[in-house]
Amino acid sequence: MKVFSSLPSAMDVLAGHKKWDRTFEAIRICTQLPAGPTYSVGDSLTWRIVKQEDSDKHFVARRRYQRLLYCLSGQVEYDICAHWESTQPYSDLSDTHTVVGEYSTHTLPPGNLLIVDITEGTRIRIGPDGCALLLHVTVEGHSFHNK
Repeated sequence: MKVFSSLPSAMDVLAGHKKWDRTFEAIRICTQLPAGPTYSVGDSLTWRIVKQEDSDKHFVARRRYQRLLYCLSGQVEYDICAHWESTQPYSDLSDTHTVVGEYSTHTLPPGNLLIVDITEGTRIRIGPDGCALLLHVTVEGHSFHNK
């Protein structure tokens, strides 16, 4: 898990690589597009605005796409578990499996960006006044220099 306190701080570390530049562009334009649909750039990036009704009921882990969460407003919390066990088989179609494990709870303030590693499970909980951008970015290509 990596949390950036602002978009510029994330750009300082990740900009200059096509998948991250596309990610930052999606974040910049997200409020100009209608909420509801999922948008994509090929098979490397998808994003959509999420609200309280989109909160996760279970922990989710992915294999091919990193899960990102950018808080737009209000209360957004996430639970994260680094060591987990699958409770449902992995689905190649959705790139997800439901997992359980010991977790810690965190708050994501507006303007912060959370990047979840594919080795971690997450559960996103959005408050009644919360709004966030949920993105899925391919793990192929450039990653963090310390990973």
